[in-house]
Amino acid sequence: MSKQSQGRHLWVVVRLLAWLPLPLVTAFGALVATLITLVPLRYASAYRVVLINLLATHPDMSLAEAKRIGRKSMAELGRTLTEFSHVWHRPVAQTLSRVTHLHGESAFLAATASERPVLLLSLHQGSWEISNLYLGDKTDPGKTLIMYQPHPATLMDAMVKAARERTGSVLIPTNSQGVKQALAAMKNGGTLGILSDHNPGNRSNPSVPFFGYDVPTPALIDKLVQRYRPHVFIVSCNRGEGGVKDIHVHFEPAPAIEQASDTTEILTEMNAGLQRCIERNLPQYQWTYKRFKWSSQGRRNWYRQSNRLLADIAAGKDRKALGLHPETERPDA
Repeated sequence: MSKQSQGRHLWVVVRLLAWLPLPLVTAFGALVATLITLVPLRYASAYRVVLINLLATHPDMSLAEAKRIGRKSMAELGRTLTEFSHVWHRPVAQTLSRVTHLHGESAFLAATASERPVLLLSLHQGSWEISNLYLGDKTDPGKTLIMYQPHPATLMDAMVKAARERTGSVLIPTNSQGVKQALAAMKNGGTLGILSDHNPGNRSNPSVPFFGYDVPTPALIDKLVQRYRPHVFIVSCNRGEGGVKDIHVHFEPAPAIEQASDTTEILTEMNAGLQRCIERNLPQYQWTYKRFKWSSQGRRNWYRQSNRLLADIAAGKDRKALGLHPETERPDA
């Protein structure tokens, strides 16, 4: 099936889900994702990635605990993915009414009112899609730019772009054209949002620590900070105890990033800030992402060998010997 055909099918599914009540839609997503964790591991590739990531980043976590958190993480991912249908197609006011707590909003609004540009660094955690609508709603139309990865299916890409731009923000692609627009926005004192926990496409990007591991990290963020010295905030958007109708948005000022003097320091501080957000709400992070696939030395084979590695861990083998421990990254380890 072609990307365009897949995109058309996905478009239909999203539109159908948008007609159903949100609690029902997200409960369905959580159920399907949970069922994946109940099949034998050799058939559950996404769940294996979750377990590998949790065990590698938390060396004191037992396999049983990783499975417990991993099942929660998969259920939360199911909620996140099905929630997109409502965020994209239900009235904006309806979606924003679900935001019950805004932490650091006054500092963010004060920054946008200043002459300096504002750089927002977010991550794939919780109800992160909602923050796009909030940003456009709280800033002048056209002043807030959001970098995004265009969908390979034209129909889906058009739908997502139109939905995210409903409150006045402007989506720009993660390519050379988008980078030029991002630089221009910073130069003119605008606001720029970037999902900053992804693997940059070009592995020539600098590698810095993340959960103790050397990983390629987007060099664009360093360029923006060093050239324009913007206000920097780490932005996270999580579901509270009330679930999908209890959304908490955090704007955390990041003076350590603003004041850092070189590439390594800027990107290391950024990854540390993202890590704090993740640790604060471990199950709602998107652990299915192969964030640790590459190091400065080349490919890590964790994900290719995940079935065997998990079997070895279940058998009691030492994680350091398997290479699933931050200390194995150190030259003197």
